[in-house]
Amino acid sequence: MLGCTRAVPPEEIVCGHRKGEAIVLRVSTKGEYGVRIMVDLARHYNGRPRSLTDIAQVEALPLAYLEQLVKLLREACPSLVTSTRGAHGGYRLSRSPDKITMGEIVRVLEGPIAPMICAVEGDMTQVCGFLDSCKTKYLWAKVRDAVAHTLDTMTLADLMNESSEQDKGMPAHFIALSDVHVGAFYIPKQQGEPEVRPLS
Repeated sequence: MLGCTRAVPPEEIVCGHRKGEAIVLRVSTKGEYGVRIMVDLARHYNGRPRSLTDIAQVEALPLAYLEQLVKLLREACPSLVTSTRGAHGGYRLSRSPDKITMGEIVRVLEGPIAPMICAVEGDMTQVCGFLDSCKTKYLWAKVRDAVAHTLDTMTLADLMNESSEQDKGMPAHFIALSDVHVGAFYIPKQQGEPEVRPLS
């Protein structure tokens, strides 16, 4: 589930989150890495099939994890990637990048979009005890719909085009080692705030 995916006992839930605990709306590494696989395949759509070893090296991702993710993408209905066996085998997109939405990809990897358990796409898998009297569920439904709209109206091709435009306008930045200053924490004997002093 995209959003808060941690399951907690219903009695500890208030408007979808644990009492006294902050909730972060986020995509898991499964979603992040899976999207990066798809972006790599989109970049090489007109070329030969891509091996997971090549993708893992370029994206600096763990090969074993990518094997699990590409299985999900291949077994999706409809399939998002196809595989080819042989010496020059590998993976490629099942459709052109302009025919695959980011919503398809994210839902295959993460499940339904749900910023809170009361605002899940489809049937609720958990029940919030405050659902009937909750004054904020409308907000979370709007957040869900906004996220879903963004994902469903953006294709892999759109993402590729946006990334290319950003890359054109971004100059390369280099940091000289001489400009890097390393600090160390110094804690005085008397109790107080720690100080940061340069190592020299």
